[in-house]
Amino acid sequence: MAEAATDRMEPVEVIIAVHARERPVRRAAASVLAAGTPGTVRATVVCHNMDSSPVREALDGLSDGLPEGTVRVLKLRDGIPSPAGPFNFGLRHAEAPWVALMGSDDELEPGALDAWRAAADGTMPALAVIAPMRTRGGRRILTPRARVLRGSRVDPVKDGLAYRTAPLGLIRREAVDRFGLRLAPGLRTGEDLEFGLRLWFSGEPIAYPAGAPCYVVGEDGGERVTAAVLPLAEQFRDLDRLLAARWLTGLPDKSREAVAVKLLRGHVVGAALRRGPDFGWTDEDRAELSRVITAITQLAPGASRLLSAPDEALLLAVRGQAGQVPGSAAVAGALRRRQAAGVVARSLTRRWPDNFRGESPLRTNLNSLLAAGLDRVCRAAGRSERKDAT
Repeated sequence: MAEAATDRMEPVEVIIAVHARERPVRRAAASVLAAGTPGTVRATVVCHNMDSSPVREALDGLSDGLPEGTVRVLKLRDGIPSPAGPFNFGLRHAEAPWVALMGSDDELEPGALDAWRAAADGTMPALAVIAPMRTRGGRRILTPRARVLRGSRVDPVKDGLAYRTAPLGLIRREAVDRFGLRLAPGLRTGEDLEFGLRLWFSGEPIAYPAGAPCYVVGEDGGERVTAAVLPLAEQFRDLDRLLAARWLTGLPDKSREAVAVKLLRGHVVGAALRRGPDFGWTDEDRAELSRVITAITQLAPGASRLLSAPDEALLLAVRGQAGQVPGSAAVAGALRRRQAAGVVARSLTRRWPDNFRGESPLRTNLNSLLAAGLDRVCRAAGRSERKDAT
């Protein structure tokens, strides 16, 4: 019976990038083996700009009793401090029909790979499966903002897939080759932005099994590159690369609008808020923000109308519109007003009719609340079932 199930299940290869000997790579690889039926999963560990000997020692004996090659170690020395290199290297050497990307600080819950592959099957086999995620502390990461009770097949616009650009989950390897998917080489952050969006907006079936076992984001690996505050020109290199992509400009209007709103809200406003009003804003910083805002609004001219009123006011201050003189003082003032805004102000647009549109903060926030409530109910039901079983 077990052999028959294995025969029906397409193999999956999980690529784990490791950059330092201190990383808990054995824990990561062991979780991969526990996440799928033996004989159908492989953990490929790529040692990036480091000696592979400590990693091989850490993995010693992990795959005893399993088929040869269940755990393998590759080496890449490119001298580039970017996570894109080892993941692209692993994708080029992958052999299984399904591939997945994973950080060495992270892990998979038991049975995750089997559950994700089951979600990919059906009358419309999925091109990719978006993994449900949680932190090691147990907090669920509720992106994408999928519709409640919508089933496992998701729509890139209606289910807010633009808010989940990290391509964590399962991806058909043939799609990687067909779409030329690569993480952006050399970027210290945002290297997966175009990769994820190209997948989700491909027009092919995408699955999101929200109730399946999770991808667990590690919290004990030290400061991640994505947590660093970079110069704005460096931070926005991923946006420049994305906005120059021909496939993006060829998307339908609603899709381009969904991506543009996410970029304005998550990348531009997020970058400004992270620095704050006391950052020491320069005219060069303001000009860089203004340049990126212009490029994004060219993709979807009405996108800024779907931001909250304080967020849109911040963009206007950056661009020197609405009677304001452009300058660092205007940006700092707009940021202080944004920080002081209450929940209601941050949930409403400047124009009342825009609040009813799908990308508005009111609609997305209400959906997030519903999703969070349903998640709590489902977890409580699961705890009750486990208690009854004992």
